[in-house]
Amino acid sequence: MTVFLYAVALAAAVAQADSSGVKVWKSGDIDKHGAALSKKLDAQKVASEVISKDGNRTFMVAHREGSGLAEIHDTQADIMFISKGEVTMVYGGTIVDGKNTGPGETRGPAIKGGTEVKLGPGDVLHIPAKVPHQMKLDPGKQVTYFVAKVVQ
Repeated sequence: MTVFLYAVALAAAVAQADSSGVKVWKSGDIDKHGAALSKKLDAQKVASEVISKDGNRTFMVAHREGSGLAEIHDTQADIMFISKGEVTMVYGGTIVDGKNTGPGETRGPAIKGGTEVKLGPGDVLHIPAKVPHQMKLDPGKQVTYFVAKVVQ
């Protein structure tokens, strides 16, 4: 029961909405959410949580302490805001040894021929649907970020 109450309180703190449907996510709250997620890392050293859904949009906070797989979403664009830490994003090119991992989702170990860009706090990146992308972290580094997934 305590975990449930904590989750409800955290969701209320992270997403503040008024009667018009406007939502506000404060950077400090995203950082706090990232700190909580850092204690729930999976085998890929990432944890994420959906904090709100609205129509064709899903809003998430994620925390990563290791590089991710290359991925491509057939119908979803990603809009990422880096809240804390640094990451190298690789986008474009082709996924090496890509495998279908679910409806409209392909993942693989790397991207060949992509463009690399370093991102830090305050940076925003938009990845349209059907564009391969991969987050790469240097050893010992971590990143907390906000993601808006939009079905196109």
